[in-house]
Amino acid sequence: MTRIVPFDSNYTTVQKFEKKAFICLVFSAITIFYLWLAPIIEASISFKISTLTIENFVKVLSYVSMIGYIGLSSMAKYLFYLAEKIKRCDLIDNSFGTLYSDFTTTGYYNNDEIPHGVKKLAVNTYESSFHTEQTLKKMLFRYALKLLLFSIPFLLSIFSIGGDNIVRLLFEISIPLTMLSQLGILIIYHLEVKVVNECFKIELTNIGNKMIDFKDYSRLLKPVLDYYNIKSWATTKLDNTIFKKYNDQISKQWIARKEKMKLVSE
Repeated sequence: MTRIVPFDSNYTTVQKFEKKAFICLVFSAITIFYLWLAPIIEASISFKISTLTIENFVKVLSYVSMIGYIGLSSMAKYLFYLAEKIKRCDLIDNSFGTLYSDFTTTGYYNNDEIPHGVKKLAVNTYESSFHTEQTLKKMLFRYALKLLLFSIPFLLSIFSIGGDNIVRLLFEISIPLTMLSQLGILIIYHLEVKVVNECFKIELTNIGNKMIDFKDYSRLLKPVLDYYNIKSWATTKLDNTIFKKYNDQISKQWIARKEKMKLVSE
């Protein structure tokens, strides 16, 4: 089946902003590292331009790149929120057979054998949540490594300047703190999604291939709402490289889990 996902372009835009933010982060780390090494460089190399002028210029570049990183990251989060709104409309369409979206996806969800209704909404959401959990697990180590790598030049600079330059100190400490908070968000996001998936597994296993009745609605809708609540709080796009690399593998794991729950009559 041909895979058609109209809202992929929205996530591509988010990715472009994230890449630009990453470039700003790399550039700011380089400039900060240069400022930390400046006394050593000035002692060994002579410049035609005043070293103070060079340092001030590099400081301006570092401030601009740090502001760019925070600004572009914030914009990426907002665009991600907008993309998620479009994706949720498609989720409703796929689950209930409605037409809220201008364009519908094909081959995005792997649950066509389940009839439209609340059960299909729960299974579709569980599939998304399952992919989210597996991808986040692989993202955590990579982001922790990124935090460690990029925090080093900022921390070296912060400890070297002490309290002599409060403006520079505030700018430089904001980057590692922002990255540390994002790592914290990733950890909480992963743990909460894991809890949601356990709830999905229990409820859907208990229901199996039976037709659901009214009393089952709340049991299935609770993890659906919990998943989108934590996702809305985290406002964190899954790493596209990791997602694409492991998508087929995770999809096979999902199909195996779905078969084990026996959601459809044979």
